Amino acid sequence: MCAGAAEGDLWTYARQNAAKHRFSTLFTAHDVRDSLGNEAAIDEAIAWCKATGITKVYIESFRSNYQAPRELLVRARDRFRDAGFEVCGCVTTTIVGKRSTGWNLISCYTDLATQERIADIFRYTAEIFDEIMIDDFWFTDCACSDCERARKARTVTVGEKTFPVRGDSWADYRCELMVRVSQEKILAAAKAVNPDVVVIIKYPQWYERFHERGYEVARETADFDKIWVGTETRDYDDPRWGGHVQYGAYFLMRWLGGIGGEKCGGGWFDPLGTTEATYIEQARQTVLGGAAESMLFCYGALHRDHGPQDIVAFRRHAA
Repeated sequence: MCAGAAEGDLWTYARQNAAKHRFSTLFTAHDVRDSLGNEAAIDEAIAWCKATGITKVYIESFRSNYQAPRELLVRARDRFRDAGFEVCGCVTTTIVGKRSTGWNLISCYTDLATQERIADIFRYTAEIFDEIMIDDFWFTDCACSDCERARKARTVTVGEKTFPVRGDSWADYRCELMVRVSQEKILAAAKAVNPDVVVIIKYPQWYERFHERGYEVARETADFDKIWVGTETRDYDDPRWGGHVQYGAYFLMRWLGGIGGEKCGGGWFDPLGTTEATYIEQARQTVLGGAAESMLFCYGALHRDHGPQDIVAFRRHAA
């Protein structure tokens, strides 16, 4: 990936070259609770990030019905800033309000109470951070009776506003729904409490299936301040996570980068279903695809199962 850093001095080298390419990581809301809960744990996390050449961290406020306490988020934010890192927020929209009839992590955004809960989460996060990444669960696969009625009526209702839908397919309805909820309950809500906040939508590693679950790539890219690209192709032969060719990471990075232009901030990959070789290949394809930043998801995952082995390989190749 890059050459010239003496092993053990990745932090200095990474800071010197951050304008060319930056590496970052995410602390999920549960990582904040479990791995950033006291000063010693934060010291350990800072040391790990420096040893890995990471110069930017994302600190997540919400994931799967758990909202990290404000005092933990603020302390972690300030400690990382004081240590010389760029610090941003993150939200993962899993298990929010009414559950979808599909995947049980996903929500029904036709439900007005769920829409308002989303707004609350983003207001809360925007009070703490000036930049917020949305992990790639910002979609819906719900087909409940409320969604069915709205789909057939070809209308989307968000709060007190109603919008027409151009067709009666599930893709038509879900795309219009997610665009409008994004506008009204994420972007407007976050910017009402922090007018300068930058909100980033991260797209999953799907490509031809975006529209089926409500990702309207062209419109959402226009609406959001930045976009991010899922480049987690993993190991093709992995029984759970496989089936994606490594080149797909490069292709998707280039395709969405072409749509987003300067709005495209970077790519995001993880250690799930990887070997050291395929983990490094994800990193290479992300960089070659034109990413300005690579997100190494996430601190917790990189400390369990195969994550530590992947990081040893990553540090070796980055040095």
